[in-house]
Amino acid sequence: MTPGPSPAVSVGKIMQRNPILCVVIFSLPSPAVFQAKRMREKINKMLEKIQTVRQWIYVKSAPIRDLWSRIMAPLRPFLDPLTAKWAELTAPLRARWNVFKHQYPRAGSVLGWAGTTLRWGVNFLIFLILGVWIGLFGRLPSSEELRNIETANATEIYSADSVLIGKYYMGENRTQVSLDNISPYIINALIATEDKRFLEHSGIDLTSLLRVGYGVLSGKGMGGGSTLSQQLAKNLYGRKNYYIPGVSILINKIRENFISVRLERIYDKQELLSLYLNTVPFGGDIYGISVASKAYFNRKPRELTVDQAATLVGMLKGTSIYHPVRRPDRARDRRNVVLRQMVKNGHLSEKEYDELSAKPLGAKNYNVDGSNDGLGTYFREYLRTELMPRLLKDRKDDEGEPYNLYTSGLKIYTTLDSRLQQFAEDAVQKHMGELQGQFDQHWKNEKKEKPWGDDKWVDQQVKGSARWDAFKDGGLSDEQAYAEFQKPVKMTIFSWKNGGSEQDTLMTPLDSVRYYFCLLNCGFMSMEPKTGYIRSWVGGINFKYFKLDHIEGTKRQVGSTFKPIVYAAALQDSMTPCSYLPNEIKKIVDWEPHNADGFYGGWYSLAGGLTKSVNVVAAQLIEKVGIQATIDLARKMGITSDMKREYGISLGAADISLYEMMKVYGCIANKGLRPEPIAVLKVLDRDGNVIYDYQQELASNPAIGPHERALTEVEAATMVEMMKKVVNQGTGVRLRRYVSYDSQFAGKTGTTQNQSDGWFICFNPVLVTGAWVGGNSPAVRFRSMYLGQGSAMALPIVGNFWNSVATRGGKLTRMLAERFPDPPEEALFGCEPWISIAPDSFQLVTAVQDSVLRDSLVRLYTTPPDENDTEEAVEGVSVPGGNTPDQ
Repeated sequence: MTPGPSPAVSVGKIMQRNPILCVVIFSLPSPAVFQAKRMREKINKMLEKIQTVRQWIYVKSAPIRDLWSRIMAPLRPFLDPLTAKWAELTAPLRARWNVFKHQYPRAGSVLGWAGTTLRWGVNFLIFLILGVWIGLFGRLPSSEELRNIETANATEIYSADSVLIGKYYMGENRTQVSLDNISPYIINALIATEDKRFLEHSGIDLTSLLRVGYGVLSGKGMGGGSTLSQQLAKNLYGRKNYYIPGVSILINKIRENFISVRLERIYDKQELLSLYLNTVPFGGDIYGISVASKAYFNRKPRELTVDQAATLVGMLKGTSIYHPVRRPDRARDRRNVVLRQMVKNGHLSEKEYDELSAKPLGAKNYNVDGSNDGLGTYFREYLRTELMPRLLKDRKDDEGEPYNLYTSGLKIYTTLDSRLQQFAEDAVQKHMGELQGQFDQHWKNEKKEKPWGDDKWVDQQVKGSARWDAFKDGGLSDEQAYAEFQKPVKMTIFSWKNGGSEQDTLMTPLDSVRYYFCLLNCGFMSMEPKTGYIRSWVGGINFKYFKLDHIEGTKRQVGSTFKPIVYAAALQDSMTPCSYLPNEIKKIVDWEPHNADGFYGGWYSLAGGLTKSVNVVAAQLIEKVGIQATIDLARKMGITSDMKREYGISLGAADISLYEMMKVYGCIANKGLRPEPIAVLKVLDRDGNVIYDYQQELASNPAIGPHERALTEVEAATMVEMMKKVVNQGTGVRLRRYVSYDSQFAGKTGTTQNQSDGWFICFNPVLVTGAWVGGNSPAVRFRSMYLGQGSAMALPIVGNFWNSVATRGGKLTRMLAERFPDPPEEALFGCEPWISIAPDSFQLVTAVQDSVLRDSLVRLYTTPPDENDTEEAVEGVSVPGGNTPDQ
């Protein structure tokens, strides 16, 4: 290749040929000079803009400066001398600054702007501090308010045997506890981790603030600067949103500083620790160390171990991040950090740290405070919605304010027995799961009928549901909404498959309506007849899914459980247990009752008619006694529901609650004196002062206790003797499968039309127990008497309850050894329950002297056609006049 000309030669030639171009090129500034000039122009333009902005801010801030001047005017006499002295001291610095700014105008301008910004920042901070002080951002609590701090505390509900069974609270689940009842490990861990100079400062820790400031400037982060007093201020009064980005947190911090200093002046360190530990949040709705120790470790605060205390204190840095159940790994690491801080503060040795840091957390969710959990959920809801509002209605605290069930920190001591309540809930769960399985199997292959009867019942449930309302609100027509109900969706349902729990499934909303509609429900209650004390209360099969209480909240036809009222009215009308009535169909006005088993003939004594629950006998009794006399006695015995003036009430054709029927049977068990169900014995305020005492109220007002005499002692004793035969020989004899004949019981079964409702109520000398079982609608029922009668549907719940008392009741088993008082002579009877010939003829033919002949004749005329009537009553098949529904 031939080499090209050198650059020098090329440039020379260009200069010779174009001298004008060369002059222009060499007259231009160099690139470096050009760049510097452009930079200067940009800086000048930026400075001009900054100056423009400064002028704009100056003009716009004139009202603020004017306001600031007015605020500062009262302080001028004090500030002006200080300002003058400051000006004198800083005069040399200002002189040097002027020289520097003159020599380096650009750097001076930038630094001047930074200084102005800093000065305005300091002024703004001072403005915020003064604003918080004078209440510009909300009034600060006064010293008097801080002296009378009362944090919102949950109300606690206790059983008669001092077991905490639940709480009422709104938002914050908190229980007050004194510092003496808190483990010292909690206090040591708290101070070591959150505020190690807590015992030295007066609310504001300047050392911590400087450490935080250095951390921010260095980017290393040196932890938080809030003292325990400042955190307490935040816990007590919360933080507000002032809708100014970046400023709200600053205002809140200033407020907390003011409040913390005031708190430190009013309370000593021990009191501050107690306040803090009773208000600090531990995640969700758990507030205070008392609830937290119970919720995560099922222990009282004073029982916490070192590692458990460190775990709870470690949560305070972030209750969600360091949650010991949901995030155990992070919580364990944070616990060990707290343990390490305790080592640094001299509360633990290295050896102890090594042992404790290797332990697992051992935390679980122990939640007995939610309304859907724990013992007595239906009972607690009854207290919350019905009883406590009445008890607290006219009662005021020391400041004249009404008590708040959710925030006043009350302690409610109830009549419930935690052991009997557990037996009751176990009895319901055991039987209802089995019964539902029988019901589902009973209807499984049925094609002609549906277990819910007419589809109109299901349609009513569909159109009354929240889902239907949502579809209609969304603009869907009835046809479109119904189509949506037939599309499968994921849902969680209540199921008996796992003993009564939640189950995830895929189901159409329509099928879910049918599913729930066909679930049988129940109510069970036990009560002391002498005092009226409620000992157990189960209003349904699952409170979370079925809120309706079937003890006090619903009324259903009571069937033959009403018959003892009719028989008691007959005793008051001069009849005796040995008065005989024909077992025959008899038309009464336009009403003609029948026995469900179709057996007629012979005569029943009153005792025999009640034992076998014979319909035609009960009908003849109310005809003789009168409807009004029967209703009047029912009122005296405790029934408050409406009862129609018709003969059918003799067979239980009246809608009455289990709660009312328990009073009726309690009246018989209590020698004719009607008990009033009592649920609450005492209520204390948060300071332990008594604000309600049942015994004191009873002394001043006997009407709240047993006071209404409905039966004489002789009449009541006679009814007891007759009803004992129901359990030992009649329709309630199945109870003996659960408790032996050594234990005395009296009671009555009940079954309503088409087996829609099953009842069984019985009592011994110290406790009345009653159960109702049925569907939410009478349309849901068994088709056979064998499965649907009261002795099959309701009696097993009562039986399981008493069996638990007998087998695992401990000292409670003594209840089964109680005996009814010896009845007066007038209450005794020895007549035959059923005879096949007229009473006069029977008396005549059995009046022979020959005992062998007499026994043969008695056996001949007292043996029903079915020799196995007693055993069949146990199994639930036909018995002459046996446990029959209304006709």
